Amino acid sequence: MTDRRGVVVGYDGSGQSEEAVRWAAEEARLRGVPLTVAHAWEMYAAVGPMAVPVADLRAAAEEVAAEGAKHAREETGDVHAVLGRGGPTTALMEAAAGAELVVVGSRGRGGFAGLVLGSTAVELAAHAPCPVVVVRERRAEGPVVVGVDGSAASLEAIGLAFTEARLRGAELVALTAWPADAEPGPAPLVDAEVLREFAGERLARLVAPWREKFPDVPVRTEVVTGPPRQVLLAAAKDAGLLVVGSRGLGGFRGLLLGSVGHALLHHAACPVAVTPAPRD
Repeated sequence: MTDRRGVVVGYDGSGQSEEAVRWAAEEARLRGVPLTVAHAWEMYAAVGPMAVPVADLRAAAEEVAAEGAKHAREETGDVHAVLGRGGPTTALMEAAAGAELVVVGSRGRGGFAGLVLGSTAVELAAHAPCPVVVVRERRAEGPVVVGVDGSAASLEAIGLAFTEARLRGAELVALTAWPADAEPGPAPLVDAEVLREFAGERLARLVAPWREKFPDVPVRTEVVTGPPRQVLLAAAKDAGLLVVGSRGLGGFRGLLLGSVGHALLHHAACPVAVTPAPRD
């Protein structure tokens, strides 16, 4: 058994987590790395008047992890399962150490019925040391779309987007949102069209180094009018994967996952990858 984590995926037996396992297994196969299926178990049920023996809890958890590994082996070969003690976020954060990517379903077991996106997915996207992919639907086709605003996290997102586009043989679409209220008014103080052109040139400059590194990836850059969340949600409808940074420009310094990121994780039709900003 290898010690490399490769791609890590959380599995809890839910349908959403099974989709995440299959997506992660395909990702690991494309990258040529191992897949680690992680499951968490807690001892809270081992105390109290209706206590369940610890050995039984662990055995049940091992069965769940083995089930996830079985699903994964239908897509790729190098698979192993790990058990973590504590809550699912804690277990996945531990498993993420040294991983290339962490994958989770949009909502697993134990969530409230009205909670569209589980807290585990949000916490991981905000705090994990590596990119996190939240899978709502499995899609094999469509371009890889990346949102770029010039922030450190969005620059990391460009790199991941190019990698994913090459793995899938897909087109990469790099988008910058241009605010609607920046369009020319009756008496504009500046030429808004010139500023829009400047935004397009800046986007092209940010993408240029990655074009050189990935010359085989077809690339399209666009400046689209509208709020960032609307622009990216619209692009996600036909995308195979949407990539964004964990926090863009304009957010509060203490907010690790910005409002746009929250909106995309909750509502995007395709899987969403969230990249952390560089620690330096």
